[in-house]
Amino acid sequence: MTMASGKSLIDFRTPAAGFDQPLELWLACHERVQRMIGLLERLTDHLRVHGADESARVTASSIRRYFDEAAPRHHEDEEIDLFPRLQAKVTGAQAERINHAIASLRADHEELHAIWAQLRVALEAIERGETANVDAAAAAIFVARYHTHIALEEDVIAPALRHALDAGALAEIGRAMAARRGVRWEDLSAARGQ
Repeated sequence: MTMASGKSLIDFRTPAAGFDQPLELWLACHERVQRMIGLLERLTDHLRVHGADESARVTASSIRRYFDEAAPRHHEDEEIDLFPRLQAKVTGAQAERINHAIASLRADHEELHAIWAQLRVALEAIERGETANVDAAAAAIFVARYHTHIALEEDVIAPALRHALDAGALAEIGRAMAARRGVRWEDLSAARGQ
């Protein structure tokens, strides 16, 4: 869908990493989150001028689906697979830094979930074509929290994961990530001709 300016609200690019590269896939999710929170900001502006037009409805639906479906799995990847494995590998001063970062990220997950519940209500109304506005203050907090959250993951957690995890651990994580999304590892291997 396009805005009145003729520009699309939605950017349909997708990252190229797969489950056989779980860290790259995890980091690629950050690109998607960045696009979706940018879309949320643009939608907020769009609604002020155009209301819940077709473009707003489609955009609200895309944002809602992403944060209802993909974002929770991304957080589960972290909480179930990445964070525990990393914490098991680090020691000393690095462990203190990593544990502090992970505690902060887990708190972010809870806060983001709570803010999302509020934003979701407005997006559902917009999807139905109802006159509704996204709470700009809540959206701003959501966007800001995701920016700091992603920065912490990319600056602290990602380098530590790259250093700490071996090929076997990465393969296990990739399988778990695929399973979490309903994708069978065997199907992926068959599709790649392996």
